[in-house]
Amino acid sequence: PRRTGDALRAFHTAIRSSPANAKSQAMKEQAQGTMLKVLTSFKSSEIEQAVNSLDRNGVDLLMKYIYKGFEKPTENSSAILLQWHEKVCIWCSLGSATLHRAPTRAA
Repeated sequence: PRRTGDALRAFHTAIRSSPANAKSQAMKEQAQGTMLKVLTSFKSSEIEQAVNSLDRNGVDLLMKYIYKGFEKPTENSSAILLQWHEKVCIWCSLGSATLHRAPTRAA
């Protein structure tokens, strides 16, 4: 039986080792395949925790992987990627509401 912490560790490892600036298309495709396996290994109930564990750069990178996953769907991946996409959108809307709120003034 898989533990939640294992999926989260695999997720963070895949995000950290992303070859974002790699010139090799093969490296990028391998990283995309790995990330898709990691994302589809999560249970629906675990996705929000994983998204909330990222910073802005991590969420931006995750969204790129989600869109790449939509380009080349595998069996059942689109449904899971939609769940990830939904949680990222919620994270972004909550983050921007917090970050862009006007400072309160003392009367």
